[in-house]
Amino acid sequence: MARKKQEPAVPKPPQRRPEEESAVPGFVHEPVPDYTPAIPGPPDWRALIEQRLRLLPAESGVYLFRDARGRVLYVGKAKRLTSRVRSYFRGPEPDDPRLGGLRRRIRNLDYVVTRSESEALILETHLIKQYSPPFNVRLKDDKKYPYLKISTEHAFPALWVTRNVIADGARYFGPFTQVKDLRRCLKTLRSVFQLRNCSDRRLRQGGRECLQYFIGACTGPCTARVDEQGYRAQVDPLIALLSGRSEAVFAMMRQRMHLAAADLRFEESARLRDGIATLELLVQEQRMTPPVESDVLVIGLAGAGRRACVVLLQVSAGKVVGKSHRFLTGTEGRSGNELLRAFLLVEFVASPRVPSRIACAVPPAERVAVEQALASRVGHPVRIRSARRGELRGILEAAEQNARLLLEEEALISAAKTHRVAQAVFALQEAMRLERPPYRIEGYDISNFQGSHPVASRVVFQDGKPLKAAYRRLRMNHIEGPDDFAMMAEVVRRRLVKLGTPGDVAPDLILVDGGVGQVGAAFDVLQEMGLSHLALAGLAKREEEIVLPQGGQPLRLPRGSIALQLLQRVRDEAHRFAVSYHRTLRAKAQKVSELDQVRGIGPTRRRALLRRYGSIARLRTVPQSELASLPGIGPTLAGAILAALAGGTPEPAREEGDANRD
Repeated sequence: MARKKQEPAVPKPPQRRPEEESAVPGFVHEPVPDYTPAIPGPPDWRALIEQRLRLLPAESGVYLFRDARGRVLYVGKAKRLTSRVRSYFRGPEPDDPRLGGLRRRIRNLDYVVTRSESEALILETHLIKQYSPPFNVRLKDDKKYPYLKISTEHAFPALWVTRNVIADGARYFGPFTQVKDLRRCLKTLRSVFQLRNCSDRRLRQGGRECLQYFIGACTGPCTARVDEQGYRAQVDPLIALLSGRSEAVFAMMRQRMHLAAADLRFEESARLRDGIATLELLVQEQRMTPPVESDVLVIGLAGAGRRACVVLLQVSAGKVVGKSHRFLTGTEGRSGNELLRAFLLVEFVASPRVPSRIACAVPPAERVAVEQALASRVGHPVRIRSARRGELRGILEAAEQNARLLLEEEALISAAKTHRVAQAVFALQEAMRLERPPYRIEGYDISNFQGSHPVASRVVFQDGKPLKAAYRRLRMNHIEGPDDFAMMAEVVRRRLVKLGTPGDVAPDLILVDGGVGQVGAAFDVLQEMGLSHLALAGLAKREEEIVLPQGGQPLRLPRGSIALQLLQRVRDEAHRFAVSYHRTLRAKAQKVSELDQVRGIGPTRRRALLRRYGSIARLRTVPQSELASLPGIGPTLAGAILAALAGGTPEPAREEGDANRD
C-alpha cells in the first residue's frame, strides 16, 4: 500500500473545530467554512493578507511569505494553495516557536501557480536559492562546486574545469569539493589522454601548433594532425574512466603500450606506462569524486539544533568508492523526512546528473513527488529507498556516524573560534587600557605609487570578525603628491563627518596603518572635530608596534598575543583592500587610449577608428578632410582628434564618478 504523502517543511498549526474558533478583534471578513484567520499586525496588514487569501486558487503552486520590507521569509510548495496557505493563519498561537515567529512577521504573500506538483517542487528549490529565506532549510556552503566538463557535443571535445553546469549536451563529472586535488587530476588527465583545452575559435582558426602540443598535452586537432575518429579514440577511454570503468581503460592502455613497444615506438610506450601508473595512483587514493552513475548513493544524516550534516557515500559493486558531505542550516524543529526532502531538491534539482538509486534511513517527505521532480530533470527513473535493512545497512550506519562526527567537529571548531574572538576583543581592551571593549574596529590604509592614483580603504571588524558590508574605498581628491599623512587626515575627516547620521555606528577603536606620522595626522583631525575621546592607534609593519596618540614609547605585545593578532588582521585587511583598489585604477588607466581624452569619442568610435586605420601612429597621418568625412566625425571632432594625437590640448573628457566613493 502506498504511503500517504506528507505535507511540506513548515508544520501546520493545531486544527480547531469551526465552533471553537473566534474572530480576530477589529478584523472584518466574510465567514469561510472551517477557517478563521489569525493574522498578526495592524488592521491594514490584516486586510491586505485577507484579500490575498481570498484570491488564492485551488491549484498546485508555490507561495512566498514576505515581511514589512518585502523580504521573503519563507518559500513553500502546495498541492492545493487555498488550503495550504490558509492553514498558517488558522487557530491560536502555535506551540512551535519557529512557526509562531514566522506568523508574527508575515505582512504579505505571493504565489505562483504551476501545472503539476513536481514543477512546484523545482520552482520552490530555485526560489529558495534565489532569496535564501530565513525560515527555509539551506545549505550552509551553498556555492557552486567545480565539475570536470567534456564537450562531447563537439567534433573535437575539450576538457576543462567549470562551475557553471548547463544543459548544453556536454558531459559533466563531479562535483569536486577539493579544488586542489581536482587541478592535479586535470593536469594528469590531460597529459595521459591529450585532449585540447583551447577555445572553439582557436580550433577553427588553425595555424601553428601551440605549446600544449609540444609538451605532449594535446594531439593538435587544430593542425589536422588527428582526425575525428582518432580523436574520439582519446575521448572514449577518458569518459569510461570518469564513469567508474577504470579496469577496462587500464587494460586497453596496457594493450596499446605493448603494441607501441613491439613497433619500436618506445617514447609512446613510455608515455602510456607512466600514464597508467599515475591514473592507478589516483584511483587508489580515491581523490576523484565518483560519478553519480555509481550503483547507489547512500545518505547519512545527523542534526543538532539549528545545524545538520549530510554525508554522501558512493557505493559501486558493494564497495564505498567516494565520500562527500554538506552542512545544512535552519534545521531547528525539522524532522529527518523534511531535511532529506530539502537537501535532495537543493543538491540535485540543478545538477546535470542524478543517481538512479538513493538509499537513506527514512524516506524524504513527499517521496513520490521528489522522485518525479528529479526524474523530470535527468530523463531517467530515480528511486529513493530505505536502507535500514539489507546489505546497505552497515554502510548507512557508517554514513550516519560520519555525519555525527563531522557535526560535532564543526561545533567544536565554531565554538573555539567564537571563544577566541571574544577573548581577543577583551584582551585588546586590557592591553590598550580602553574604557570599553573594542567591539567595532575601523581600519584605514593609504595606497599610491609615487603620488599617482591615491586611494584609501576603510574596513570594519565587528566582534572580531570582518563586516564586509561596511567596507569602503575612497579616492583622494585634494592631495598633491605622495603625502601619506595628509591623505590619512583626509580619509579620517571624511569618515567622522558622518558620525551622528541615521544608521551610522561610531567606532570603538580607529586603527591606522602606519606609525607616529599617520597617528598624529589622524589625532589632529579628532581634536579639530571635538572627537578626541575616540580611541585611536597605529600599527607599524616592521616591528609590529602599537603607536598611541599620547606619545611615549610604543606598546609592544608578544607575537603570540591574540590582541596583537586581531590588530594585525584588521591592518592586513585594510592594506589588501586599498592595494586591490589601487591596482584596479592603475590597470584601468593603462588601458586608456589617447582618443579617450577627446570629448565625443567613446568606446564604439574609438574601436571603429582603430579598426579602420590599424593604430594611433597611422591615425596621426590621416588628413583632417578624410577624417571629417567619416560617419559621425565631422570637421570639429576631426580637428580635436588630430590635436590630441599631435600633443595639443583637446577638450577635456567628462569625469566619471566613482560608485564606491565614500
